[in-house]
Amino acid sequence: MVLISLKPLPAGHFEGIATYYIRFDLKSSSQRITDGKLTMVPAHEDFRAANFSYFPVSGIIPALPQEAAQTIEAKSKQNAFIQLLEQKGLKSVKTLNYDTIISYEGCVQVPVALFISPYDDKNKGFPYTARVLFSPLSFPDQWESLRRRFKVKELLDNFFLFFQ
Repeated sequence: MVLISLKPLPAGHFEGIATYYIRFDLKSSSQRITDGKLTMVPAHEDFRAANFSYFPVSGIIPALPQEAAQTIEAKSKQNAFIQLLEQKGLKSVKTLNYDTIISYEGCVQVPVALFISPYDDKNKGFPYTARVLFSPLSFPDQWESLRRRFKVKELLDNFFLFFQ
C-alpha cells in the first residue's frame, strides 16, 4: 500500500533545471567516520555525466509514526542519493595527516519517482522505494573527449534549429 507518491512539481519550480550534480563527502579521522555531507547543485549541460540510467533504490527511514510527510520525503531522497553515489558514483580519496575524505560524485535528473509505504512497527520507520535517473561522472581522462562531443552536438543542434 502506497502512502505517498511524489509527482513532478509544478512547472517553473525547478526553473527549467532537470539535471543536478550531486556529491557525497564522507570524512573520517583516526579511522572513525566523523562527518557526511551531501551537496546538490544545478548541472547546466554537464558533459561529464553521459550515461544516465534508471536505478531502483530502497531502504527504511528511521522515524516516529507521526513524523511529517515532507520530512520523510526529504530524508528518503537524501538516502536514495547517498546510496546511489556510494554504489555507482565516481569515487575519489583525499588524505591529510589522520583525516580522510572519500568523495562520491554523479548527476541525477529530476523528478525522482518516490514511493513511501506506511510506518513499519518492526523496523521502526518508513520503507521507501525510489527510481532515480542517475549517471556517475566519467573519469577525468575522458573529460576532454566528452567536452568535444558535447560541443559538436551543441553546434549540430543549433544548426538544425536555424532551419526550423
